Amino acid sequence: MISTGHTPLTRRNHLESLLLFFSSLILFTWGLHSKEVIGFDSRFYLFAQEMWRYGVSWFPLTYHQPYPDYPASSTFIIYLFACLFGGVTKFSAVLPSAILAALMVTLTYLIGSLHSKRWGWCGAMLLLLTSAFIKSARSISLDLYPAVMTAGCFYLLYSADKENIPQRSKWVYLLFFAGFVFRGPIGMVMPVGVMCSYYLINRNYKKLFLHGFAAFLLLCLCTISLLALAYHVGGNAFMQDVLRMEILGRMDNHYLPRYFYFTNSMASYALAYPLACLVLGGAAYYAYFTRDFSPEKKFLLQLFGWMMVIMLGMSIPDDKKVRYILPMLPAIALIAAYPFVAPLSQKYFTFLRTVFRRILFVFPLILMLGMLVLYIYLSRHTHNLSIHFISIILFFAVMQCINVLLTFNNKMLSTRENGFLGVAALSFIVTNIIIVEPILLYLDRARELVMLVETQRIHDHARLVFYKEKPDGLPIKYLINMTAHDEPVFIHNENELANFSAPAYFITSESYFDELSPSLADKFHIVEKDKLGHTDVIVFTFKGNDD
Repeated sequence: MISTGHTPLTRRNHLESLLLFFSSLILFTWGLHSKEVIGFDSRFYLFAQEMWRYGVSWFPLTYHQPYPDYPASSTFIIYLFACLFGGVTKFSAVLPSAILAALMVTLTYLIGSLHSKRWGWCGAMLLLLTSAFIKSARSISLDLYPAVMTAGCFYLLYSADKENIPQRSKWVYLLFFAGFVFRGPIGMVMPVGVMCSYYLINRNYKKLFLHGFAAFLLLCLCTISLLALAYHVGGNAFMQDVLRMEILGRMDNHYLPRYFYFTNSMASYALAYPLACLVLGGAAYYAYFTRDFSPEKKFLLQLFGWMMVIMLGMSIPDDKKVRYILPMLPAIALIAAYPFVAPLSQKYFTFLRTVFRRILFVFPLILMLGMLVLYIYLSRHTHNLSIHFISIILFFAVMQCINVLLTFNNKMLSTRENGFLGVAALSFIVTNIIIVEPILLYLDRARELVMLVETQRIHDHARLVFYKEKPDGLPIKYLINMTAHDEPVFIHNENELANFSAPAYFITSESYFDELSPSLADKFHIVEKDKLGHTDVIVFTFKGNDD
């Protein structure tokens, strides 16, 4: 019997899903062993190092103190993988995020496959063609937890209706709870919002009220438990910090415009988001003028509800970052994939499909030309940046040849388009791994400087001291690259600096060093002057200490 979208997944569906999961996981973890931890990952890496050294705690630790912005659940998962692989490395730290991202790709495929395998495949490939997603998949990303919970919630609800298995939808509460455990209140609010939008669009007001109210009670119970746990860990002051960081602080922060996500997503979530906007415009036209209310159009409306409840809901807080709306990405990827499954009679979608297919055909060639321009620029302006240009050129040439072979294949047009999407996704990920990541590493590097300074400091038996640096900022980049743990000292003014008696290596931003009075600056010898991440820093010690 031929499997349709209305029957349970066959064994072949399971095998295809597993193949997609493990293929994605390999791509998301490729080469991580040798990579340096940079950027926002540094904070979470320090959390993992602290747990590895001092044991499991309810909240992550920095400098032996609980940090109020995140529950320790995600750090504990990293800790378990560190136990499995013998220590905290970038691979063991990123592996949980890579697994979540692979699950997200698989769920996108499964949701689309409830209509057709082609829709699921195109949606999954468009997910892999999104830079914000690939960056999250290959870094320590807490936002992938609510993203997977949200996609899982939609899959449970939609498949329960599609396959007439109503008891399946009850599992959403487990996902709600898991979202809170790993990401706090925001981790529960997003999947709950998607559930409410799903029932609202389906006009199932009874379930909307009952399940919405039950989810609200669960959110209140979890929030009270979190605050009680915070009080147990650090008293009233720490509980207030958790309340501020998790809830109140998000409502009074950067004051970015309310339309921030709608405009910035054009770049961060390309190609899926711009194409999804074009698809939604066309779908609205056909629904209004042709009264096309087919199951596919209703599915698009449900995906639109998923997308909008995330974007509108996250536009309310003042604290806005494009990674916060990652849970909407499976929805926009599936919306963007619609032209590949739309009826040929709908000329607008046929036009979008034709244009996008032609872009996909030359996509490896576009990347190759862009890389040649980058090579010319870097050869003139940058040194010591290792990128294997010959290898990547050959790779793009092979990918382009595959597209040419697919074009002259006598099979159906849809098979060629699936191949174009797969080639484009693979080319895009390899570009990120081999070109983008080395450039970002070069611009945000810290390991070489830390190793050089630490060798001298340990030889001199000197203390590690940061001058005028906030503990939550630049020092973290330094600490995570130390081979041996040493508790740093923080001083904040010239008197403390002048009166520091023990042998020490002082580290500060170049701007802070330049502000020192000439008489005090003359007492120091500069050990190193380089970049620590994006910041120009100076490492200095008292004259005579380095002799």
